[in-house]
Amino acid sequence: MVSSLERLPSRSKRRRVAARDDDAACPVYILSGEILKQVSTYLSPPSRILFAIAITRTNNISPYETIMARSRSNKNQKSPPSIAGTDWATLDFGLIEKDLAAKLSDNDIRDVLLHIDSANKFKRLWLTNCTNIRGIGLRPLSGSTVIEQIDLSLVGKHCNPSNIMPEPPISCDIVLPILDSIISNETLCRLKYLNFPKGWRMRAYNTAKSGSSTETQSIFQAFLARYDQMLQNRGPTKNHSGIDLEIGIFGRHNSYGTQYNICHQCTKLFRHDCPVGDDYAEHYFCSACEREYCENCVTTTGCGICSFGFCVGTCITHSCASPNCDEKVCDECKQYWCDKCYRTWCDECCSRNCLDCEWCTKRYCHECSENDEMNGVLRCDEYDCVNIACSSCLLKRLQEGELDCMKCIRKATPLIKQLKDENKELKDENEALCQRIQNLEESTRLLLMYNRMGITSRDIGYRYRTRQEPN
Repeated sequence: MVSSLERLPSRSKRRRVAARDDDAACPVYILSGEILKQVSTYLSPPSRILFAIAITRTNNISPYETIMARSRSNKNQKSPPSIAGTDWATLDFGLIEKDLAAKLSDNDIRDVLLHIDSANKFKRLWLTNCTNIRGIGLRPLSGSTVIEQIDLSLVGKHCNPSNIMPEPPISCDIVLPILDSIISNETLCRLKYLNFPKGWRMRAYNTAKSGSSTETQSIFQAFLARYDQMLQNRGPTKNHSGIDLEIGIFGRHNSYGTQYNICHQCTKLFRHDCPVGDDYAEHYFCSACEREYCENCVTTTGCGICSFGFCVGTCITHSCASPNCDEKVCDECKQYWCDKCYRTWCDECCSRNCLDCEWCTKRYCHECSENDEMNGVLRCDEYDCVNIACSSCLLKRLQEGELDCMKCIRKATPLIKQLKDENKELKDENEALCQRIQNLEESTRLLLMYNRMGITSRDIGYRYRTRQEPN
């Protein structure tokens, strides 16, 4: 199919004669650099670079050099137009579609970084959703003395890195030498924030906890130690940033290998350059997106059950079911719900609104237990009985002779009748199935006999129809 641009007649015979095969194949080359620049203003920053690289001929030494050449020929123009722009302090691939970012290869990342001279211009880089790279495309950043923040977690803002499945192929062996080249010159290095892939951190945590080690994990742990020492040497004595390397009861596994005392969003240090009025902003670690934020950038709250911190409205969205309670409940603790209505309470309200069976994992709220006495969890109010159990467990204890409370026995009695009715239904269904199996076996036996006699199913049908016809 011929595009509309290809059908447009050219007003210049000279241009038509000079046009080359690749111009005809990609009619965007006939547009001036100024028009392309205006088109790129409607794109997100990462999309502008990808657009510039996509329309560049492979034989060009400089990106889109041919496209810009016609604009540079204008002597009255002080500076040539740039499709990608010039202000590249920050690059976040989360600004493009997630499906597109997931398809980007190391070559694509390399071309982007080379095009905008990332080693001398970049301050912040987020490889959001770039789950197809191994890390070799980051080599243009080697030796950078201007980069301040690199996020290798491959997830967007307020997204849980545990949700990336399967684990991305980004390689520790490839990326760490690039990072080492950045932090090797401690005097000129400005890098102050690194966020690593969760797979790296969790393997390092498990290795450190078990005492065993592999060569790759030893390299990563050695880099964490070097980077942590660099941060401590640089920062104020009491308010420096560092890497969480705690193991055991005082170290949470999901924070291992993350930076503390620095905000992921504004990269300001805790109690150093992050003021709030006459005081300083508090910093909180979110256990879902596994990043630390200051209260100026993100509002955080604690889960009403586990008390861990979470970003409000993004990382924690469940509220306590009690109408007069404002507590939030995280996704991991939401499993503590009523098995009937699936409502969730915070730790304090749950003890007032729900009952847990002492012998099984069933949990019912008071309302559901009252409406469904056959399956609910009830507390016996007899003076000398302290049972909190469901009917099924009470019946089991009754059958084993371990139930002495008459009220508990009366509660289990309706369940006995229900079980008898269910057993009768199952028995009737079993008898019907046995009869059907016998009929099928008889039919199979007759078919085998007819087969040995040379009688086909057609003959059987003909004889049956003949027998049914009137004389």
